[in-house]
Amino acid sequence: MAETANPMHTALLDLQRRIRTELHVIEQTLAKADKHMGGGMVWLGPEARRWRDDLGLRRTQLRRASDRVERAIDDALAGQPVRVPEATADAYRRQRSGRL
Repeated sequence: MAETANPMHTALLDLQRRIRTELHVIEQTLAKADKHMGGGMVWLGPEARRWRDDLGLRRTQLRRASDRVERAIDDALAGQPVRVPEATADAYRRQRSGRL
């Protein structure tokens, strides 16, 4: 039986790459804002401190959520072989396109 690349595995790898890229951009943006707020370069006073504390909390929440997402993708990838029979690949493609 002929095997081909598993479209589900390929899609998961693409999702993993896109999410890592987007999360990196978001994390860098939040880190930059945090640095500016912490250095007093943007805003001073009690409200600024509360805003910075909230920003720090959001960064922590983002890290935790992104870790959970990455683990879920890793788990899904672990359950998908790199190569599958052509009929299985075709079924995955039909499923992803909504034709199944």
